[in-house]
Amino acid sequence: MRHQKIKELISLYLEGELDNREKEIVEQHIKECEECRKEFEELNKLEEVLKKMEFKKPSDEIWKTYWSSIYNRLERKIGWILFSIGAIILLFWGAYKLIEELIKDPTIPLILKIGILAFFAGAIILLVSILREQLFMRKRERYKEVEK
Repeated sequence: MRHQKIKELISLYLEGELDNREKEIVEQHIKECEECRKEFEELNKLEEVLKKMEFKKPSDEIWKTYWSSIYNRLERKIGWILFSIGAIILLFWGAYKLIEELIKDPTIPLILKIGILAFFAGAIILLVSILREQLFMRKRERYKEVEK
């Protein structure tokens, strides 16, 4: 059997997933090949260390903190979404009331009315987005305590 194939079989050997014939082939090759023997020994040591490892179980306090932080983040995200939608609706309605007479004027072309409404809608959405981003960034400013 080729040298590279034996290297692939070493981990299967350590996990006990080879049949008797393949086990004998790997064992014979390990006896004869220094490189594969070293790899076998290293993998064997790694297997032993991994078997001894255990995951540390988090305390009840950590779980409480974890779940409360998830709920807080969900509440805040939903709050920001509702706030943003509300602000957009209110600002759009206010802008519409400001230009209502302009929109109702039959002498102004429809395309101009659509352009004006699109302009105000875009400006309102950008305004809310920028304000939200600024508030978000202010909380996470890494260098706010650094003096010039």
